[in-house]
Amino acid sequence: MNRPRGPGEIPDTELITSIGRGDAEAYTEMLDRHSRAVFRYAWGLADQRSDVDDIVQETFLVAWRRRKDIRIVGSSALPWLLTSARNIAMNTNRQRRSHRIDDIDEHTGASDAWYRQVEHDEAAQQLRWVQNEIAALDSPDRELCELCLLQDRTYDEAAAVLGLSPVNARKRIQRSRARLRTNRAAQGMENIS
Repeated sequence: MNRPRGPGEIPDTELITSIGRGDAEAYTEMLDRHSRAVFRYAWGLADQRSDVDDIVQETFLVAWRRRKDIRIVGSSALPWLLTSARNIAMNTNRQRRSHRIDDIDEHTGASDAWYRQVEHDEAAQQLRWVQNEIAALDSPDRELCELCLLQDRTYDEAAAVLGLSPVNARKRIQRSRARLRTNRAAQGMENIS
C-alpha cells in the first residue's frame, strides 16, 4: 500500500538513492518515516516485548549497512524494511528459545510458548476483525481509519489528504472507534482502545 506523500516529502526512491551514496540526512528521513510501522510490526513478531526496540534498531542498522541493496517495492522501502525486521525477529526469537527451557505451568501443564501462541492467535483474530470492520465503513470514514489507524498518519495529515478539516477528521475517527467498541461489545469481545 503506497503511503500518500505529505507536502515536500521526498519519495522513497530518491531517499534510497541518496542513502546508497551515504547521505545521513536521507537515512534519518527514512528512519523517521518508517520507524513507527517497523516498530508495530516488530511488536507483533517478538516473543518478548523487551526485544522490540532491539529488533527495530537492528533493522535500521542493517538498512544502513546494506544501503546499496535496499529494494523499492512499488514506490516504498517499507516492504524491504519489514522483511528485514521479520528475519531479525525470527533470529532473535530462535536464539532466545535455544537458551531457555520452557517452564511448565503447574496448574494446567501448558508452557509459556503455548500461552504466547494463544495470545498471538487472539491478536491476529482481533486484527482481522478490526480490518473487516474498517472495510465495512462508508467513505470517507473508511479512508480516515485506514490512514490514521492502519497507516499511522496523524489526524491532520489524513484530513489534508481527504480534504477535510482536522476537527471533522477527529470527530469522524471518534465515531468510528465508538462504532467498533459497540460492535465488539455486541459480540462479547474486549473493547477496542
